[in-house]
Amino acid sequence: MPAPHRWKPHALRLWRLSLLVLAVLALRRTHPTASAVALTPDRIHDFFPAAASLTPPNSSGMQGVQDASGITLGHVMQTSPEADDIIGYSGPTNTLIALDSRGRVLGLRILSSGDTTDHLAEVVRHRPFFKQFTEKKAADLATLQPQAVTGATLTSSAIAEGVLRRLGKSATTSLRFPDALTLAEVQKLEPKAASLRESKSHPGSQDVLDATGTLIALAVRTAPASDSTIGYKGPSDTFMLMDATGSTLRGIALRRSYDTEEYVGYVTGDPAFLKTFDGMTTENIAHIDFNAAGIEGVSGATQTSYGIAEGVRVRAESWLKESEARRTWWQQLRSRWRWQDTGHVTILLAAFAMAFTPLRGRAWCRHLHHALLVLYGGFIAGEMLSQGLLAGWAAHGTPWKNATGLVLLATIALLGPVFTSKQLYCHHICPHGALQQLLVRRLPWQWSPSKTIDKTLSKLPFLLLALVLFSAAFAWPVNLNALEPFDAYLFRVAGWASIAIAIGGLLWSLFTPLAYCRYACPTGALFKLLRFTGDADHFGTRDWLAALCLVVVFLLAPG
Repeated sequence: MPAPHRWKPHALRLWRLSLLVLAVLALRRTHPTASAVALTPDRIHDFFPAAASLTPPNSSGMQGVQDASGITLGHVMQTSPEADDIIGYSGPTNTLIALDSRGRVLGLRILSSGDTTDHLAEVVRHRPFFKQFTEKKAADLATLQPQAVTGATLTSSAIAEGVLRRLGKSATTSLRFPDALTLAEVQKLEPKAASLRESKSHPGSQDVLDATGTLIALAVRTAPASDSTIGYKGPSDTFMLMDATGSTLRGIALRRSYDTEEYVGYVTGDPAFLKTFDGMTTENIAHIDFNAAGIEGVSGATQTSYGIAEGVRVRAESWLKESEARRTWWQQLRSRWRWQDTGHVTILLAAFAMAFTPLRGRAWCRHLHHALLVLYGGFIAGEMLSQGLLAGWAAHGTPWKNATGLVLLATIALLGPVFTSKQLYCHHICPHGALQQLLVRRLPWQWSPSKTIDKTLSKLPFLLLALVLFSAAFAWPVNLNALEPFDAYLFRVAGWASIAIAIGGLLWSLFTPLAYCRYACPTGALFKLLRFTGDADHFGTRDWLAALCLVVVFLLAPG
């Protein structure tokens, strides 16, 4: 008998991986990049009851809210599209941010979301989550550590991060001093300046380039960091010329001030005062003690000059904080690592031990492992792979920054059946599967379906998997999380459908071992579709039907 072609196993693995990749591309194609929604005054009346009109979005996407007489009441902005890459449980969320005339947050509202309905509803119900942002300015939120919503941690954390990122960007745009720096202003302190460009290394600042395009300095404004720093009668916006590295101040020039015109004239007419910070490092300015340093105000305009000096110090302080925030990806990963991520890695290591060592043959070890999966993976962490999760990731991207451990677990769960021929997730990771394992043959009477019934019921998970694909691609109004029982482990989030499926599946498992896994789980069907079972494996009906479903999506789904 001739030996099988050695290339066939590799071709089959490549085929099934290609199906997975094509499914992701198909869903990504049918879910275009999100964009901000068009706002009307009636949508913001709970924040601004007298709102009559909205100004067009400015360069930072902020809109002014005006009453019938044209007076500006405040401003609104949306987190989309700037925060569209921040994925919660299964997708990004676009949040409205309302600001009063002084730049304080009046409130937040969810405008649209790609996240799951149940998780989003839990966040919306939790009013303290939104209140932690109110009555604060962008500068006040720089050090805020938002409290997530229990049961919807990933969703609420992503919303919070999107709000903070959006306010961080708005922090580079002053409501009181909206005019951007001009080349003419910069040339007064740096005659060699030939052009300006937005700085990539220091957002909110501008690179100063000479005629050859060489970076020679950085142009920085004290606004909006100094907007709340009052001199005699109001705040001031000062231009700070930094060296090319951003570590040393070369000079300052007052741009505009709400202070008394006469006092401002005294300050601008005192060259010695304007050279107070020349040559000082950003760190020294940020921590300076004016009295200890012997810095005196301008005679006749003491409060005004001290207000300007304090504005420079405040901006230097915020500059240092921004520099600390621009850390390497590894540093960012470490700062975002959650206790759940450590748990996921531990679960993966335990799964490898059970799948590839003799431990799986010891009953007490299996039972202990299953119990830990149910308690930790189900009721404590509550982060399980589901079609709602995977379809959302396929359409919007993965939250690898915010949930690294969960993404790693999903990656191994998807690739494990392809390269190890083992159902790692279903047999050694899934809490619901583990609970069914613990219920196996606990009752004396068992029901074993006939071959015909077994064959018929075994097709149901694949039909559900096809339903998931078409629902996600064609935007059918199907709650994907309601097709599976996994949300039932999080009582605060779970819908009745998930709870009913969980209880019904477990009761059935008392009479038929692993009934839900065998006859109802679309996530398990996905892993079975990917699984390579050995040299006897071959291109089968499931492979061709899966390909046909993808062809239908590519040909008919909008995109």
